[in-house]
Amino acid sequence: MAILLPIYIILFIGLIYLFGVRPQQKRRRELENIMNRLRPGDEIVTVSGIYGTVSEIEDGETLLLEVAEDTDIRIAKAAVARVLTPADAVVATPGDDA
Repeated sequence: MAILLPIYIILFIGLIYLFGVRPQQKRRRELENIMNRLRPGDEIVTVSGIYGTVSEIEDGETLLLEVAEDTDIRIAKAAVARVLTPADAVVATPGDDA
């Protein structure tokens, strides 16, 4: 019985790493990648649920987000949750087959 205790502890630590630490590291890397690729014109959603278009990236840590016509707000770059459409994406119009 005494030999099983260290095996259980090692197994428990391995499961915590597998299901807790690794997914969090993967998500952090994805967010860093998203933030490094942000460009003016990208449509984004912030962690607080604000939708807008990036109008300017300031000093690397903040950006101006256009939330309505002629209405910009300054947010932290870390507040970006996801990019909806990249600026260089080709938008297909309905009925366009080519």
